[in-house]
Parts: sequence; C-alpha cells; structure tokens
Amino acid sequence: MNNYKLSMLLASIGIILISIFMLFCTYAYFSVNVFGESNKININTFDGNAAVVFTDTSNVTMVDGYTGDSITKSFTVKNKGDYDIYYDIKLENVVNNFANPDDLVYSIYEENGLGASRSESIIPTSDELIASNIKLKKGSTHSYKMIITFLKTDKDQSNNMNKTFSSNINIVPSSNINVGEDIYTKDSLGKLIENSVIDSINNIDLNDINNSGVYYTNNSINGGIIYFYRGSKDLKNTVVLGNNCYKIIRTTMDRGIRLIYSGKYENDVCSIDSSLSSVFNSKSNSNAYVGFMYGTVSSLDYKLEHNNTSSSDIKTYLENYFKENLSEYKDYITSDTIYCSNRKTKEFTYNRVLYGTLGFANNNTGYYEMNNDKISYECHNINDRLTVNSEYGSKVLNYPIALITKNELINAGFDVFKDDSFLNFNDSYWTLTPAYYNGSAAYNFLVNNNVIIESKVSTEAVVRPVITISKTVKVISGDGSMDYPYILNLEGGK
Repeated sequence: MNNYKLSMLLASIGIILISIFMLFCTYAYFSVNVFGESNKININTFDGNAAVVFTDTSNVTMVDGYTGDSITKSFTVKNKGDYDIYYDIKLENVVNNFANPDDLVYSIYEENGLGASRSESIIPTSDELIASNIKLKKGSTHSYKMIITFLKTDKDQSNNMNKTFSSNINIVPSSNINVGEDIYTKDSLGKLIENSVIDSINNIDLNDINNSGVYYTNNSINGGIIYFYRGSKDLKNTVVLGNNCYKIIRTTMDRGIRLIYSGKYENDVCSIDSSLSSVFNSKSNSNAYVGFMYGTVSSLDYKLEHNNTSSSDIKTYLENYFKENLSEYKDYITSDTIYCSNRKTKEFTYNRVLYGTLGFANNNTGYYEMNNDKISYECHNINDRLTVNSEYGSKVLNYPIALITKNELINAGFDVFKDDSFLNFNDSYWTLTPAYYNGSAAYNFLVNNNVIIESKVSTEAVVRPVITISKTVKVISGDGSMDYPYILNLEGGK
C-alpha cells in the first residue's frame, strides 16, 4: 500500500471515529454493561438457598441522559431451599451527580405481583435500600423489572444534562428478620392484616370503588413493605384499646400497626366521637407554623425556621391526650415508629399564586404538590421524620403520638370513596401535612367531611390522635366491624 492510499485510509478511519464520538456527544445514552452471559449470585447467608439472575449484569449506568429517556433492568430471585426467606433489594456504589435529584426516578415491580412494588420513587444519591422485608416462599421465584426514567417536566432541566448515574443492584438477606421467622407471629393483629392482603396497589385501578380492602406497596422509607387499608366504611378494621376505638390505617416500616382514633367503646360497640379539638398553631404569621414542631420564627434560612425545637399547640394537646388516655398501654405502643411532617418544599402555582421553595420568614412557600395523588409512604427529610427513638428519624418526640398525613388519606382512597370512606367521620379534623405559606398565613391540610382542604393553622378543628401499636399484639376476639371490633390481648402481647 503506497503512502497516499495509507494516508487516505487513516483519514477515513479518523472521520469515522470522530463521527462516532460526535454521535455520543450529541445524543443521550443509557449503558448497561453486558458481557455475554448472565450473572448468577448465590446469597451465602441463606446457605446457598437463594440465587439472583440478572438479564445482563447487576450494573446500570446512565450518562448524558435526555428528558423522557428510560431504561429497563430485569432480574430474578429464586428460593432453592426448604424454608421461606426474606430479602432486601439494595443499590450500591451509587454515583449520582444530578443537580435536581427529583428528576431521576425508578419504578420496580414483580411481574406476578408477589414481590416488591414501587412506582416513580426518587433515585438515591448514595447507597440505599430500595425494597426490604420481601418474603420469598420456598421453591418460588420473583421476576423483576426495574425502570429508571429521566422525567420530562415543564421546568428548565438543562442543569441535569451531561450528568451521570451509576449503581449496582444487590440482593441481601433482610437484617431484621431471622431465617425461618415470619414478619408477624401467629394470631397477631399484623398476621391477620397480612393474610387479608388482596394485591399490590400497582395492579389495581385506583379510581374503582370496587377495589376496597388491604393492599401493599414498598413506596416507603427504605422500601419496607406496607400493608394498608383502602376503601369504604364496610372494611373491618376497627380496634379497641381501653375505652376507645381506633381504625387501622396501615402497617409501618418497623412492622407496627398504625391506628387513628375514631370514637368511644361503650356497651360492647364502637361509636364515632368528634369531641377532641384544637388549633394546629395559635399563630400563623410565619413559615415556621406549618410545623408539628418548629424552630426560629421569621428566621434567615430554611434550617433555622424548621428546626424541631418548639412544640405546636396540637402537639402539646396530643401529649396530654397520651398521658391521660394511653399511659397504661405504653408498653404496647411502639416508640420506634416514624410520623412524617413532610416540610419538603415544592414550587407550584395555586389559585394563580406562585409558591416557591425558600421556606422561611414571610416568603411564599409550597410544601406539598397540590395535585399529588401518588401512593407513597416515603419521607425524604430526616428532620421531618418525627420519632421518639428510631435510628431512622429525628428523635424529637416526647410521646409516640401524632396525626394522620395527607398521603395516608390518599392511599386509603379518601378522595375516591369520599362519603363512604372509612376515614370520613362527618367532621373536620387536622392532618400532619403542611400545604403552603402565602406570605401572611400558614396553611395545613384539613379533612372537611368528604374533601381534603387547606386551612389556616389557627383554625380550631377536631383532633384524631394517631398511634402505632406493637407488631406482636394479638387479637382475642371480634371481626373488626363497628359492632364487633377487634379486642386485643394486652396480657403478654407486647
């Protein structure tokens, strides 16, 4: 080959390489490392009883993504042993330099509705459990699809271009459940709820009023499985504690049973009571007052404004309720549970008013996406995870008691079942969830008969205490109806 031909060949190769380079600089791409064979990983902690098979590999990477792009990852978990096991799904070696992490989300679901189920959860910026305490029966297989999506919004998203996400998916044994054990013990209230589960919430029509019962999701803190009641007043989820009646809302990430006060237990039946009432905060003229707890009023930044140093009026009211009505049952009420006040700011326009994300002093601030109907029990800000002593929370509560959240109401189908919802007590009662601060007054969400509205925090309304009882408490009798409520065994059921 003469020098001219060689020069032309090299030039052609150079042009091709430059074209390929320009192509990758111009277009977004998702990369999944594929080496020709599936990875098979045995979980040694299970003595080789579980195997994980990825369709390609366990690594998933996104570079220079464009809005609307997505990638699907497939893998299976198989139980080859002679006993049931519990496992967690974890993202490890996370690299995520997205400027706005909310733009990158994932959904994960088991194809037969038997394993973990999450939808459009924010991709973590560090190593994190994304689903936990997943039960896999002996001889069974869970087949998963995980979809990662760069959301397209109506905002400028140029700050998230040319960014990178990379991680490895890992399957590990659940650390809080011993091999051979079950989440809930025999005859416990939790086992009764678990046995009543109908389906994953991802598999039903959320607007169909025929879908009433117990469902599950992993859209929660650390992806813990949540069983929750959704539907009508015909649901059998009434529990007696002392002389008071409560409705079961759901289970929690610590496997407790969350209850909301409904009324009195008299003559062996439950009745509705709306006599408890309070303002949320007697003052409303600062961002601080959306909080169940708050910091420095009219401060110079978000953190100072929302430090958990002062108690709201309604928190003090609930603490007195606990001392007067629940102290003798404190051994059966878990203090490890999380109550989410969710002061995560969100920009939106509502009634032609723009609400920003500053969250302090007299700045217009949005705290909850007004039309957010997503089924979720997540709580992103640790400062908003109100707890007595849980390692996953802020450890600022004196007593394990709070209020229902707007998310819990939506998850229970309140906005669909309305008058017939088991959470409609035909009165107006407070939630724990902030709505917005409009420059002059703080507003939180309030249940007003069959609708959820925003109300100034200085408004007086009904208080419905929310508590969480231990996962081991057992049922003596009852079927959960108002006329024949569940009676708990408080003798050794701690």
